Amino acid sequence: MNLHIALSSDENYTPFMATAIISVIENNKDIPMIIFHVISTGITEESQRKIREMITGHNRKCVIYDFHNSQDLVGEFIFGVSKINKYARLYLPKLLPETIDKVIYMDCDAIVLDSLKELWKIKMDSYSFAGVEDVVSERHKTSINMPVNCRYVNSGMLIFNLKKFREENSLDRVEEFMKSYIKRKIKYSNDQAVINALFYDEFHILPPEYNCITPYYLMTSEQIMKIYGMKSYYSNEILQKAIDNPVFVHFTPSFITRPWIEGSSHPLTKDFLMYLRKTPWKDFELKKDNRTFNVKLIGMLFKFLPFSLFLKVLKIKG
Repeated sequence: MNLHIALSSDENYTPFMATAIISVIENNKDIPMIIFHVISTGITEESQRKIREMITGHNRKCVIYDFHNSQDLVGEFIFGVSKINKYARLYLPKLLPETIDKVIYMDCDAIVLDSLKELWKIKMDSYSFAGVEDVVSERHKTSINMPVNCRYVNSGMLIFNLKKFREENSLDRVEEFMKSYIKRKIKYSNDQAVINALFYDEFHILPPEYNCITPYYLMTSEQIMKIYGMKSYYSNEILQKAIDNPVFVHFTPSFITRPWIEGSSHPLTKDFLMYLRKTPWKDFELKKDNRTFNVKLIGMLFKFLPFSLFLKVLKIKG
């Protein structure tokens, strides 16, 4: 069994990518071979060397793709985008060898705490992607012409059906949409919006333990729906099961800071730091909290106000 995992990073996020990778290795020792496909959008040669040596030192394989040197494979217009790293994963069907039919893509701001074996077994024949439903408003969906009754997935952890994408020339659709989308003044998200706008009827929805985003640790299902104006979501029972036994923990921005920020109150900060210390960036200096005053204020209000009162304040500020 060969497990293929892809990540994309610039130099700034390399310590976090290394943390995600080592957590995969530590919790999937029973998988005979894991091949990590790393898309570099500015990772230095020194950092690439460290990543490669860390992976091969654990008897796993590493392939690094220099995105900036792949202009013969990807649309030239993409190199004019300011956040190029946010769109690089969409080109995995071209970057990876055609012998690879599917890949698990994961964001760098995450850790894996359990086996990925069952996830890898999922049959993807009729799906372009498998992922966990995200917390977004109907306004977000309508902004990309997505039916409001369809489930919007978080792209931080996906099974990507490369074979289907290639056979249906789906990248042509992606690039056509991107050319207009990247020109918008207001964008709710980057590649995630592209994926949901074009493939909302080609998703296999996963249970939330495969992408435990930060709101799961802060709110009930009912509170999540009220905050984001959603009509339905995973039940409290399902969310509790996910946070009790997470497979993939995604440190998404929310009302608390993330684990690499000094004083983070995320419940799994210690787990993140434990894996960070097992990487070549074990001496990484935690960052200062540089959130804006308004964002910090909202976080404080969320922490100290009853939820019903906080919700009223949030609606006034919105």
